[in-house]
Amino acid sequence: MPLSEHEQKMLDEMERQLFADDPRLARAFSPKAPQRRNGRRILIGLGAVILGLALLVLAVALPAIWLGVIAFIGMVAGAVYAITGPSGTSSGTDSSGGGPGGGQGPAAPRAGDGGSFMRKMEERWEKRAGDDPRF
Repeated sequence: MPLSEHEQKMLDEMERQLFADDPRLARAFSPKAPQRRNGRRILIGLGAVILGLALLVLAVALPAIWLGVIAFIGMVAGAVYAITGPSGTSSGTDSSGGGPGGGQGPAAPRAGDGGSFMRKMEERWEKRAGDDPRF
């Protein structure tokens, strides 16, 4: 069920306030861009799997259990390498320091505002509950 226009505005306001109050927490929960698969990484991983499979067949042909174990480990490592993304890379999305709006607008908190955000949300909740005929 889609949100009404009023609910969408409230949600946007809460999101801006979250980015203004605690940008680190907001970045932790913001949706991240999906990592792009590197074709070279997939080819290297696939090559390792194929080489491991060939070594596994060779290990069965020769009675060499140790070679079969090494081949199996190589196959698993190649598959893991192919399906995982590189670790330690950072995307350029953190450079702005703001939320999805790009910067801090009028929703930025003032120095002495303390708990005004929660107070506003409680007031809105109470106002909404008063308007609802079910309550």
